[in-house]
Amino acid sequence: MRPTRRPRRADLGYALGVVGAVAVLAWIVVTMQGLADDLRAANTARDALAAQVQRLGGDPVAGPPGSRGEAGDVGPPGERGPTGPQGPRGLPGEDGAPGDDGADGPAGEPGGDGEPGAAGTPGTDGATGPPGPQGPAGEPGPAGPSGEQGPAGERGPAGPPPTSWTWTGPDGTTYRCTPVSSGSTDYACSPTSTPETPPTGGGLLGALDPARRQW
Repeated sequence: MRPTRRPRRADLGYALGVVGAVAVLAWIVVTMQGLADDLRAANTARDALAAQVQRLGGDPVAGPPGSRGEAGDVGPPGERGPTGPQGPRGLPGEDGAPGDDGADGPAGEPGGDGEPGAAGTPGTDGATGPPGPQGPAGEPGPAGPSGEQGPAGERGPAGPPPTSWTWTGPDGTTYRCTPVSSGSTDYACSPTSTPETPPTGGGLLGALDPARRQW
């Protein structure tokens, strides 16, 4: 059993050594590539700075650009590379100045009616206005009950005698009586109508003389 375990341990150590060597070599390659990129960028910046100093009429410290060859024409811009990852969020900036007031918007639709408010205190009575025009007369009301009879008045003076008068006798004959003379109280009566059938009787009817009477 022991002779089989030793070769496995040796293989494991060899593998670890190879991995370590590859890692060191990879680190060296990456480092050298970074240094080459840095040197290339430094040379480019140095050439640009020397050209700028020369255009301004100065003498570049790094020597004239002719020792490094003339700069070629600027080539066309390359294609746009892919968008890089979003950077970290920056600090919030300061508040800007208030903007101008905007124009008034259109009037909104009227809202619904609100709840009725509390009743207010009664106001003072106003001044009495002028009387209005008289209204139309109303219908007569019902007759009231008769009042008590008043005391009899004083007897008045005798009036003038009537100008004429009529009367009907017991036999049904109608007489019209007129004054004998102007202002006289004696009247003369004459029949104006006679019944077709005179009533029967005597005595009292014959004693009445309707031709002359006194008022």
